[in-house]
Amino acid sequence: MKNSENFELSNMPTQPNASQPLVNLDEFKAWYYLMNAKPDTELRLLGKGKVLELGDIRSINERVVDKLQNHDIIANSTSINFILSNGKIKDYYNWSEFERENWDTINEVVHSLSITWDVFLKLPQYQNPQRHSLKLRIGIAIPPKDILQLMLTSDNMLEIIEAQANGVCKVDFVNDIIATELLNIVSNWHDGLKDAPEYKPVQKFLRNSGRDLSRIIYYSIPILMLILINAYSHYLYPVIGISDTLSISNLQTISILFVAVFMIGLFLGKSIERSIDRSIADFEDYPKFLITRGDKNYINIIEQLNKSLTQDIIIRITWLFIVFLFNFLCNFLISSFF
Repeated sequence: MKNSENFELSNMPTQPNASQPLVNLDEFKAWYYLMNAKPDTELRLLGKGKVLELGDIRSINERVVDKLQNHDIIANSTSINFILSNGKIKDYYNWSEFERENWDTINEVVHSLSITWDVFLKLPQYQNPQRHSLKLRIGIAIPPKDILQLMLTSDNMLEIIEAQANGVCKVDFVNDIIATELLNIVSNWHDGLKDAPEYKPVQKFLRNSGRDLSRIIYYSIPILMLILINAYSHYLYPVIGISDTLSISNLQTISILFVAVFMIGLFLGKSIERSIDRSIADFEDYPKFLITRGDKNYINIIEQLNKSLTQDIIIRITWLFIVFLFNFLCNFLISSFF
């Protein structure tokens, strides 16, 4: 921080002196933190299903600044970081730079936002200024493959939880009252954000229960194929040379036929299951951000993609149903009229 070199530390004792009282624990903690020691940290996870707009960023900054202005600020800074699509990153080291940005000219999609408020406060109960740092992040900042590597290499559970969270607010502090107030401000602000639009009923069902449905299809297809083979057995057996006479040879041929049909059914069922599961996995969540031109265009892309995937799944299941229904209907008509 730019002004941190100007802090006065002359009031801090350099070594114990019998003629002077020892510094109290809170004062020592403030001094120890100022000397780049690890501060106390509190973390609060933020929920999903919210949409962040440009005005919301200004709103949270105003709330945090208003709260901090109730104290004696010695030095402060606000930095903002955006991770965009196409590997682009935008860093703003002060609020004025952020306000000068023209977001309607940016075609990339926002993947993650981080805001850091770094402030030194002079509080009545302490002789020296104390650093408090508040960091807000929304969006995944670390790719899943890197999170796995972090889990294998890091023994800091707080760091792992923070990396996995879709939204997190963290405060490094000496004064726990100020820390709690700042966390509450961020939590209340996040709760008041606009809710993301819900999926359409069919899409919601497929996301929640689609894999169960594909699993049922996987097990049902070989059974239905065996039922069809059995229904057409009177017409199929003479073609492959199976007579009405009960014999070991006929039983062996029938067994081979049914096993072959069952295996083919398993293969077809597995192929359909995988195709449905892949389509479900390709469903995109509604964007967390509505800031850039790219964010606004991305909404239409996601809606079209999810609609196309839904139609593809429905068509596959419908055709499967029609094929089996048609075969059973044909068998019924043949049995009834011939």
